[in-house]
Amino acid sequence: MRVTFGELVVNDISSFKVDYATFISSKYVVSLDVVEYAAKKAVENWDKGKRISRSLPIEILLYCAATRQIKDALKLGIAEGRNRVATVILDENRMREVEFTETEFRPEYDLRAVMDFYGITDEEITITGIEKLPLLLRERIALFSVFGEGVK
Repeated sequence: MRVTFGELVVNDISSFKVDYATFISSKYVVSLDVVEYAAKKAVENWDKGKRISRSLPIEILLYCAATRQIKDALKLGIAEGRNRVATVILDENRMREVEFTETEFRPEYDLRAVMDFYGITDEEITITGIEKLPLLLRERIALFSVFGEGVK
């Protein structure tokens, strides 16, 4: 498993299905460390037989989203066209099947979208400071991993 960042081109979202990687829109990627943390938690629980979905890439997306609801987790996903994404690669060889170009990670998340999605309040940001946002996300992922429910 490897976590990286780059651009992905999707020509037809309705037929785009991969079982060798998870793609998360840069709009929600505060830090690659947060994505890696969620992926490791997902794989760890997957290996223990504590699965929510039937697909490891979807499982990773659920952990990144800190929710049991696939329809909610898919909001972190991709759209047709060019997407800037964090990618959890499960099979390097099969990545050649998609138009993905690795690039250097530069955070470009949408703070309000992240706060709304994860249920982070203005008060939490005021108390902790914006620089602690990755820790707030890791906290939600950790609680989800332990209790199986988000804190929204």
